[in-house]
Amino acid sequence: MTRVITTTKAITMTTVSIALTLALSTSSVYAAQDNAYHHEAEIGFLDSSGESDGLVNANYRYYFEAVEQADKPYALAAFFNQGSTVSARYATTDIEDLYNISGEYVFDSKWFLGAGVSQLDIDDAAFDITTYEISAGYFFSTNSKLTLNYATNSESTSNNDSNQVHEFESYISQDFDVITLTYEHFIPLQSTAGVFISGAVGYQNQQYINNAVLTKIDGATPTVVEDSALNIENDIYTVAVFADWYINNAWSVGATYYRADVNTDFRSSNIDYSDKSSHSDNITETGVNTRYFWHFSDVFSAKFSLEHYFDNGEYYSDSETNIGIAINARF
Repeated sequence: MTRVITTTKAITMTTVSIALTLALSTSSVYAAQDNAYHHEAEIGFLDSSGESDGLVNANYRYYFEAVEQADKPYALAAFFNQGSTVSARYATTDIEDLYNISGEYVFDSKWFLGAGVSQLDIDDAAFDITTYEISAGYFFSTNSKLTLNYATNSESTSNNDSNQVHEFESYISQDFDVITLTYEHFIPLQSTAGVFISGAVGYQNQQYINNAVLTKIDGATPTVVEDSALNIENDIYTVAVFADWYINNAWSVGATYYRADVNTDFRSSNIDYSDKSSHSDNITETGVNTRYFWHFSDVFSAKFSLEHYFDNGEYYSDSETNIGIAINARF
């Protein structure tokens, strides 16, 4: 996977270099036109100071109604469009691959319905994770949107093995359900482009089960050597606020706040013991960012982002810096 990321990163950076060279050579000849578009494709790379070696992301979206991008922040053009879409995405890190397809249908009344499916492949994991999503919402105005989203996943695997001495049986399952309510609103300003504010509240239930039985069968009577059971359940309540100030249609600075309250029930047992406990934890993340959308030609743009996050949990604190660069095509 590391080789794939390194190769993809090199290709991405080469693409960026070519695009920037073309932009510099043509910018003096003509100004980029803010043409309406139906198609949007993007490939980018995100480098993190955390444990990951980085993330490569590619996505495509088709808009059934032409998206107008003149006289508004480029990054929010799709938000103002309020039309039906279909999209596909692929992302990869050194240990994970994500595949996603989704769509959203907007009615004439400005109510909308959406659906999507994604698959996450993790190296050395017991199973891949397939998540299904549905959403519904309403556009209150040209500047505001309310969305209710539900996502669910249920995966399990079992294994039976035996030899002349032992028999082994195992069962692993993972389930989660997530409900999120999100409100987005853009506030135009006179001296600058405006402020985009997004707030979300959510609830998530996670369950993980891992059971295993090892039986010795080479004696006169089969003997259970190990009979272990592990059950972990998390109830997570979240709140998040994002604010981005668009100084002009290309450049923004922003701040983020995220908090999660986690309630965990833990149960484990074996032949000669059992354990049951509960505990609560909270995680708070704050961040600042700046982003620039360089629309250097009629079709192509370069996107740059710099983000820094502070994690402050009850048992854990850290910080992380992310640098992103991407090439975007709209036509």
